[in-house]
Amino acid sequence: MVGYNAYRGRWTAQRVGKLIVTELSVKRFRARPPAATDRVLGLAVAGGMLRAAVADGRGKILGRASEPSDNLDANGVLRRLTALASAALTAAGLTPVDIKAAGIAFGGPVDPYRGLTIFSPRSPGFEHFPLAALLEERLGIPTVLENDARAAAFGEAVFGAARGCQTVIYVHLGTGVGGGIIVDGRLVYGASSTAGEIGHMVVTAGGPLCSCGKPGHLEAYASEAALRARVWEALLLSPDDPGHEFVRETRTVAGLFECASRSPAIQRVVNDTIQMLGLAIATLIATLNPEAVIIGGPMAEAGNALLDPLQARIRQFAYPASLQRVRVTLAELGADAPVVGAVALALARS
Repeated sequence: MVGYNAYRGRWTAQRVGKLIVTELSVKRFRARPPAATDRVLGLAVAGGMLRAAVADGRGKILGRASEPSDNLDANGVLRRLTALASAALTAAGLTPVDIKAAGIAFGGPVDPYRGLTIFSPRSPGFEHFPLAALLEERLGIPTVLENDARAAAFGEAVFGAARGCQTVIYVHLGTGVGGGIIVDGRLVYGASSTAGEIGHMVVTAGGPLCSCGKPGHLEAYASEAALRARVWEALLLSPDDPGHEFVRETRTVAGLFECASRSPAIQRVVNDTIQMLGLAIATLIATLNPEAVIIGGPMAEAGNALLDPLQARIRQFAYPASLQRVRVTLAELGADAPVVGAVALALARS
């Protein structure tokens, strides 16, 4: 098991399965990059999807497979991930013996040092579930586990929009709101491995309830589910708003941003969402003074319809000195961010 020893102020490492799990370091990854001939497996349980990808040491995907998670319980996810891993290996023309390591990006809190999921906010059976060990046993591949947003942050730092940066904030806007924080090249975990839970930052006192049951959290405003629910509430109060027609035709959250300019009700909800995001990110910028803030997840597919007003709100709220060197931009890895992050995780810890 790995952990931060607060008394000694240093990291310790122990063996988990066949791998020695150490802190994730962008500096170490860049100083000693994996060989291009390395082959690893990335797996992701996130955003209502199960994904598997085989990649080389440069992060190039050689074979992949995916399917909806369909509200499977933990054992069902385990069975389907095993099948998807086999399908991705077949697509890459490889077998498990060719794979150096596997990484899992999981959409929920995890204990990465013991390879356990703590729970899933959306699927039953993941309470202290040994996902890494069970997959390692089934696949015969050394396997490590990480939270999906932290994995995505690491993936963007080594293969995506934050390449070359040492201090990075990654904000994932999807089914929930997650995040990952890299400071001085090291992924930050915190005392109980919950650092980066950006969705649970308080942005209003007494606001709507978050999925965790607490009021006024960012996730209650900026997750995909919250945005859709608040749009419907706004339209119910505005029966003549043209947004009723647009919502019936729009299946993506990015589409809501695109049609906001034609619907006063939707525009109010989008403006409120961006305002809360701007408040939260401005606070993070003042606290951590990053070089880059990366916006990822399905909502990031709205592109400049999200990014331009968000940048304006951040400039409005943030401490000016903290803004001098920060770049706020969209993720490069898109929907692949968690699974590419899992690839980077496997490469870094193999």
